[in-house]
Amino acid sequence: MRRNGLLLFLMLVAACGEAPPPCSSSGNSGSAPSAGCLVWDARGALLVKDWSDKWALPGGSVNASESPRCGAEREVFEETGLTARAGDLAIVFDNGFHLYWCAVPASAEPRIHRPLEVADVTWWKLEALPDGAWRYPGQGAMIRELILARSMAPTE
Repeated sequence: MRRNGLLLFLMLVAACGEAPPPCSSSGNSGSAPSAGCLVWDARGALLVKDWSDKWALPGGSVNASESPRCGAEREVFEETGLTARAGDLAIVFDNGFHLYWCAVPASAEPRIHRPLEVADVTWWKLEALPDGAWRYPGQGAMIRELILARSMAPTE
């Protein structure tokens, strides 16, 4: 019992030790209860798996003192250890969740940064996105649709 308590304490300390990098955008661009990132590049879509064995995009609650864009970047760091730069707003869901297109350095590799929240973090190719293992129903199809629409959009 004592060993389990010590292990839990060490996991909590490890998960809280590293501060997120500063937000890449200046100013406050509105408010939202929660925000996250759709990180899509040559490696695929960046996904996190929680302890209920469900996949999701990195994201979570926005702090009162930050913009949704900054909250999205912070959540990516907290869940994956990656420094993200939030770009265009991809979609706002009915519950107020702001989803941004985000980029991370090409050489960066994700890691489990919050072991009490995240069980796994990895890249998924579009054709391999899991169908039935999503934290939120329909999220896999929505991610595919957003990625396909963006890839077909004309570039400036």
